[in-house]
This record gives sequence, structure tokens and C-alpha cells, in this order.
Amino acid sequence: MLILGGAYFLTAFCAHSQDSTGRLSVAPVAPAPAATPAPATTPAPNPALQPVAKAPEPTSNVVDAPLPEIANQPKVITPSQTSSPDGPTGPRDGHWYASIGAGAMVQQFTENGTATAKGQIPLDQGDNGQLGTYICVKGGYDFAVRDVQLAFGSPIPMRTGMELEFIYLGSYEKLDLSPTSTGTGNTGDQVLPSVGTETYNLNVYNVNLNGLVKFEDLPVTPYFGGGVGCAVLYSTNHKMQVDGTSGAGAPVTYETALGSANNVCLSLQAIVGLERKIYENLSLFIEYKFLAFMDVQFNYGNESTTTTPPFAGGASSSNDFMAQQIISSGLKWSF
Repeated sequence: MLILGGAYFLTAFCAHSQDSTGRLSVAPVAPAPAATPAPATTPAPNPALQPVAKAPEPTSNVVDAPLPEIANQPKVITPSQTSSPDGPTGPRDGHWYASIGAGAMVQQFTENGTATAKGQIPLDQGDNGQLGTYICVKGGYDFAVRDVQLAFGSPIPMRTGMELEFIYLGSYEKLDLSPTSTGTGNTGDQVLPSVGTETYNLNVYNVNLNGLVKFEDLPVTPYFGGGVGCAVLYSTNHKMQVDGTSGAGAPVTYETALGSANNVCLSLQAIVGLERKIYENLSLFIEYKFLAFMDVQFNYGNESTTTTPPFAGGASSSNDFMAQQIISSGLKWSF
């Protein structure tokens, strides 16, 4: 455009300019300067076309720490939630177990116990002071540990258990007999026995279903529970020996021949104990039991009574319950 404009201007100027000779005078035209090319400009980058930088990927040594306001919140545990898989005393999930134990019957007593020989008045039975033998075999299941929130304090890790128990109890019974009332003896006189004893061998076979509650996460696990079952009692070598006096002051002495009897009755027991893990799946336990046999009755129909004159056979004993206090220990294997 600049060159075309210059040519147009030069033509017009020559048309109107003449020299003195009448010819056109053409003035020299300076060459137009060359157009300077515009400097090259770099286009502005388009943000939409730029690559997006990726966030660095986390590595194995990056640990996400909890926020302080979340980490400091108290942990709320309901009874339906289980604790961690393992505790200080071992696995806390459910498991089966088997155990065996032995111990001693340290005391036995009866409630409203009486012994009666045929033709004689009933006599009160005293307590047995003899030690007895106790053996038990048990199998059961310990349920998983639960953190139980009580009305106060922190949650308590506890577990429950059920077990079937087989018991053998053997003892030599020697009971003191004392008068309970007056009555008519074989001579028609009033007989007041002043002293007597009743002896027999007792063998008991007992099966109980027990329920237990255990407190976990302690060096020694305390537990308590109870059970109900059935007992079969055998009395052998039974004998009564009584010394008394008649109303006239004459001595009256009688004894019964050896006899035997048996009885089936209900059994109830209360249990408290301690358990200590001593190896991978092996624990040692110690227990105290209060074991009662309800409404025990023995009828010794084959016993004869030796008096003057003698009486034909017949003796019996009965009580509301016969209770034993037992201390035992044993081993428990979990699997």
C-alpha cells in the first residue's frame, strides 16, 4: 500500500510540473524504504491444552495419621462387639475344651436326716467328718470374649461357657446318731438312745450340665457358675449301732446287720474357680464346689436288727438333702 500511494503521488506531481522548455521535469524519487517485517510473536498458551500435573502417589512409608479431634474421641463398645483377636492370656475367640480333675470332699452334712431301725425310734444323723474322693471329667465350649459395659467403669472382657461334667464321689460315712423323740421300743418301754453311730460306704455317680461366667485379660482367670443334673447313689456295708436305756433304766443295745441300698436323685451345685494358662493350649485350674443331692432315701430291707428279742430285717434313712464341700484341681486342654 505504501508503494502504490507513492506512485500515485509522483504521477500527479509530474502532470503539473514543467520546466522552462515546456517539458515535464521529473524529480528523482527516493526509493521507498523496505518494509520492516513485524517481529514474530509467540502465541499465548491455551490452558485447556496444557497437560495436568499428577499428584505424587503415596509410598509404603506414608502413614495416614488420624485427626486429633477423631483420635481423642472415647471408644464406645457395645456388648455385641467382640474384643481384639488375642488378649494377654491367649486367643479370645470361641473354642472347645476337655478337662480332668481330682480332689477331696472336705465336709459333708445332711438336712433333716434321720436313720431308723425297725422297731426303734428315729435318730438324727450328724455330719460326716471323713474325707472323700472326688474325680471329674468335663467337656465343654468357651464362647468368644465380649466387652461388657456395666453401669459404671470401663468395659469388662468376659466370656461364658457350657460344659457337661461326669463326677465320681466316694467316701466312708460315719455319722453320729442322737435321739430326736421318744417312742415305744421292742419291750414296750420308752427307749431313749443316748449314743449311736451309722456307718456305710457311699459311691456316687453324677452327671451335671454347668454354665460358667469367666473374666478374661487377667494373669489368672476367675470364674463362677452352677449346674444341675442327676445322681445315682449306692450305699453298701450299712450298719447301725446304738446304745440306749429303757424307761426303767435298763440298758438297750442294738445293731443292724450289714445291708445295701441305692437311690436316684436330683443334684445341684455351685462353682467358683481360678484358671491359669501354663502352655499353648493347656491350663491349670482349681475349683471349689458346693454339691447337693436332693431328697436322698435309702431303704435297707435286708438288714436284721439284733436285740433281745431280735427283730426281722428293716432299716431306713432319709434326708431333705445331702451336701458336700469339694476342693479340686486339674488340667484343661483347649482345641
